[in-house]
Amino acid sequence: MEVLNLMMESVERCKVKILTLTPHYDQRVEEFVMNEVLSVFEQAGASEVKAEEKEKKRKEEEEEKKQQEEKLEMVTEIETSEKIIEDKGKAVASEHDPLVLILQEQLATQKAEQEQLKEDVKNLT
Repeated sequence: MEVLNLMMESVERCKVKILTLTPHYDQRVEEFVMNEVLSVFEQAGASEVKAEEKEKKRKEEEEEKKQQEEKLEMVTEIETSEKIIEDKGKAVASEHDPLVLILQEQLATQKAEQEQLKEDVKNLT
């Protein structure tokens, strides 16, 4: 008899509606969430485009510097070859011209600064 009473109580409990904590559907909430998600995506896209532009600009600057270095090397080669031609029959021009040494030092410092800037850019992204 006791078992039947327990069974009856459990059946009655099943018939009782349980209140849930789920909120009712609201169109304004959906619009707000969608707007927030869209704005986050737009910000991410804008930052990605900005990073690509920076990378492209950095590559262009590197190419310009390489071209300048090549021009500088060509100019120094031409100058040294001109000196050798002028000194034909005289003593051969020295390879360690003070101007060349100064330009080499400046080039080395430029390269060091460029490497430092590259590391700084990598650390920022």
